[in-house]
Amino acid sequence: MAGKEDSPAGITTPGHYRSSVWKYFGFPSEKGKITNRETVICRLCKAQMKYHTTMNNMRAHLVTLHPGKLAELTSEADAPQPKQARITSFLPASSSRGLSAERQSRITDKLTRFICKDMRPINISQGSGFKDFVHELEPRYAVPCRATISDRVVKLYDTTKDDIRKMIRGKNLALTTDGWTSIATEAYVTVTAHFINEDWELKDIILKTAEAQKTHTAENVAECITNILGEYNVSRQSVLSITTDNAANYVNAVERHLQVANVPCMAHTINLAVRKGLTVRAIENPISRLKATALHFNKSTTDSYLLESKQKLLGVKPAKLINDCATRWNSTYDMVCRAAEQQAPVAAVIMEKKLGHLELSTNEWTLMEQVRAVLKPFKVATEALSTDRFPTASAVLPLKYVLMSHLQPSTGDLQALNDMKTKISADLEKRYSPIKDAFMLLNTASYLDPRFHRLIHLARDQQQEVRDKVHREMSSIAEDEEHVEDEEGAGTATETQHSEKTALSAMGSLFGDVYRQNAGPVGTLDIGAVLLQEMQMYETETPLPTDSNPLRWWKMSRAKYPHLAQLARRYLSIPGTSVRAERVFSTAGMIVNKKRSALDPGNVDRLVFLANNL
Repeated sequence: MAGKEDSPAGITTPGHYRSSVWKYFGFPSEKGKITNRETVICRLCKAQMKYHTTMNNMRAHLVTLHPGKLAELTSEADAPQPKQARITSFLPASSSRGLSAERQSRITDKLTRFICKDMRPINISQGSGFKDFVHELEPRYAVPCRATISDRVVKLYDTTKDDIRKMIRGKNLALTTDGWTSIATEAYVTVTAHFINEDWELKDIILKTAEAQKTHTAENVAECITNILGEYNVSRQSVLSITTDNAANYVNAVERHLQVANVPCMAHTINLAVRKGLTVRAIENPISRLKATALHFNKSTTDSYLLESKQKLLGVKPAKLINDCATRWNSTYDMVCRAAEQQAPVAAVIMEKKLGHLELSTNEWTLMEQVRAVLKPFKVATEALSTDRFPTASAVLPLKYVLMSHLQPSTGDLQALNDMKTKISADLEKRYSPIKDAFMLLNTASYLDPRFHRLIHLARDQQQEVRDKVHREMSSIAEDEEHVEDEEGAGTATETQHSEKTALSAMGSLFGDVYRQNAGPVGTLDIGAVLLQEMQMYETETPLPTDSNPLRWWKMSRAKYPHLAQLARRYLSIPGTSVRAERVFSTAGMIVNKKRSALDPGNVDRLVFLANNL
């Protein structure tokens, strides 16, 4: 038959191997059988070889003359053949196996934290653009609905609040508080807590931003603060002080109703004193014209573009004029500085547009330069006290002392400038009165700060009063420690008494009273003298530079001054300004905006709390 005649004695070979061999040598094949029984001609070396009954002859020929080609043909023949594709390979990736429940939950937790920390609305997760972005990162993640994320926010709030409750348990806290009204005309009271942890790091937390539905009387404010402290099981005895601005209702709430030391915010105090000084008529008039100039250029688009062109023409750095705001700290100083920088281009526009009512005379510009020099230290002091990373209360009275010395009238100054200094000095002098509790509290903090412990801003009798107060508190700490040691020793004495009796009775019978004979009375340890020595050693320390971190010094010196270190951890946590509470309301203003003005007050508290505490 044709099939038998075409195949050499019906011999077959392994399909892949035979196909590879004959494909290499150029012979056609069909179903693994040789289709030509003629002499096989090797196309590489032109050698003739007769093909007989098996493939062994071919293999022998390749081994002898083409060893490299044999390996190549063998690897090609033995290579794994592609398997049939699975049906899942033709489906979209999102339709394949989904995320595990644990992975899905972890991503949802991160999404919840992102919304809270970055103060984003919850419905951001429902936007098509956000979903496309998430799908690109992880196609298998199913973005949860708004209700699910809202529940996660509540759970995160409760968990974080429980952690904070445990963190501040048994600690002495210094508080700040302030009031705020949202864009939805809802009133809130916020309370922040400050303390120094075991690693000598200053920590601050937001306790609550509570809605105040009643009028902001001193009694209602005190009730609100009390309720907030009750949520964390914090007693009034654990509160060292409460820092407020100079609003009368908050001062009375703290001092009269809560009966806690009120620390006036130094930044507010500086701002109020500076405002008093700026009421001098010779200074008030040019300040008013500078405010009118800034307002004009901020409202007129034509003149604003013209000012920009003049700035480029004169080579002055382009910048907008700053306007003064009575409630914004140092805004007058910033306005005068910017006006001085832009004096030339502004004068060019005023001349071209014939705005003579905005122009300052040469004498007035000279006066503004001197006013700027007087206000600069107040700007520096406010910035130094606006930190929440380092102690600030200890620097309040030393800064007041430095500012008062800076305000001494000079014979070379203009009369208007001296009048301004006198008004600022008089207003500062009546602040932090010695009859107030805050005076001794702040001086104690200064004594425990190694930068100011010499107390050079106080008279000698006042310095001694501070030292006596510190010594009394150190004695109280030592007594508490001794009491704790006695209680601990009583608990272990009965356990070891029996074992000690056997060993010590043998020692007693051996020595008898030999070493007790002729022994004089041993004096008891005077703890008061030890504490006094500790204070004296501390006072001989060289003061740290004022730009140093006192907490770092105490971390290294706490073993040397153990009782003073405990007081330092307590007093150096007191904030000298209410900046932290002010920043809380800046956060709240970004959360309760025009698009989210209908937020429930409870949700406002949760979102503000998480944005600041996570």
